[in-house]
Amino acid sequence: MGVLKSRKKLILITILVIVLIGAAGFIYYVSDYYPADSYALAALNSAESYTVSNTPDFITFTPNTPKNSTGIIIYPGGKVQAESYSIIASKLAENGYITVIVRMPFNLAFFGSEKANTVIDNHPEISSWVMMGHSLGGVFASDYAVNHPEKIRGVIYLASYPSANASNATFKALSLRGSRDNLTQPEDISKNLDKFPKNTLFTTIEGGNHYNFGNYGTQSGDNNSTISREEQQNQTLKAILEFLKTL
Repeated sequence: MGVLKSRKKLILITILVIVLIGAAGFIYYVSDYYPADSYALAALNSAESYTVSNTPDFITFTPNTPKNSTGIIIYPGGKVQAESYSIIASKLAENGYITVIVRMPFNLAFFGSEKANTVIDNHPEISSWVMMGHSLGGVFASDYAVNHPEKIRGVIYLASYPSANASNATFKALSLRGSRDNLTQPEDISKNLDKFPKNTLFTTIEGGNHYNFGNYGTQSGDNNSTISREEQQNQTLKAILEFLKTL
């Protein structure tokens, strides 16, 4: 009997140690994230053409004179601070589109894939929505659109691709990738080509890379771009605005 109790105690201690090691590893992993740079933080201020609302869950850029009934929801890349996308969000707001960046738990869209529901519920004045996601954020933005086709009219993949099959989706899609992206490579797109919505426009930004879609410095494993971050984002904005006109 004493031997049995000792074995049970040893098993419980072993399980506890494994759980503690796993928890410590997770905390270390999520604490090592890409923070927004000074340009992104400066863009969090309201301007003449739009107002910024910054809450623990969302960063909302609302045009002071709305021109469109379409709104845009942004899911950040994995381990990237939400503020990193404030510049592209501010430019969209300048063009009359309410744009909401979703803050993800632990900076991972995996833990907040359904948060777009709250955004949509909070803005009944918007009649149609477009999901936009960078890298890992694009995967879960796509998943949300597939699971809620009645709510979403378009998906914008920034250096990303669907993991769940979206080929039968009714929404339109835009895929943007930098030619020097070393994290989302051409074979990643081609291997998942049959999962994209049938009505998808594929665009490559020559000289662009992975991390320049946001403002969070450089990213490990990526190639340097041969165009400036500003130029890549200007081309991105132009492509997005053209895409939005087709919805």
